Amino acid sequence: KNGQCNIEFANMDEKSQRYLADIFTTCVDIRWRYMLLIFSLAFLASWLLFGVIFWVIAVAHGDLEPAEGRGRTPCVMQVHGFMAAFLFSIKTQTTISYGLRCVTEECPVAVFMVVAQSIVGCIINSFMIGAIMAKMVRPKKRAQTLLFSHNAVVALRDGKLCFMWRVGNLRKSHIVEAHVRAQLIKPRVTEEGEYIPLDQIDIDVGFDKGLDHSFLVS
Repeated sequence: KNGQCNIEFANMDEKSQRYLADIFTTCVDIRWRYMLLIFSLAFLASWLLFGVIFWVIAVAHGDLEPAEGRGRTPCVMQVHGFMAAFLFSIKTQTTISYGLRCVTEECPVAVFMVVAQSIVGCIINSFMIGAIMAKMVRPKKRAQTLLFSHNAVVALRDGKLCFMWRVGNLRKSHIVEAHVRAQLIKPRVTEEGEYIPLDQIDIDVGFDKGLDHSFLVS
């Protein structure tokens, strides 16, 4: 048992499209292996896309022809094939120094694509780093070090029958202003005969008296 309701959604149209509509939250919720896969594929796809664009620019400008047949400045220096264009794309987006392979003033479209790839690279970096940081700081894993007793008891406390269980914090860092909330989940049949398999009832843990606030030290 992990506190989740054992339910399955059915008859939901466009479920995948709804997840893609909020792609940032989807990336935060998915497993790390899929997150790293998307992270790698996003960069690889952008490198390949702009590599193809630079290669097409070189082909259209005649930069791939033999040296004796050109006689003019190429759009991108030292780009003689697709692999060289792909390497130039990686250097542009990762801001690695160009060296001999660099864009020239011969082709304005090549200069524009360098600017466009730099902007796209910044957007991808911001999105991926933001999603990874949001995933890392989520309190979901913090709950792994909060332990609940396997058994709960009903016993007298100050002359009243109380439903009690224990909570333990494994970490040395204290949890200040922890709010306690408990729900009783059970099946119920309404007066109209409707069967509710997971009826949720809030248990009074001292909301009115402020007893729902706890200083969890151990």
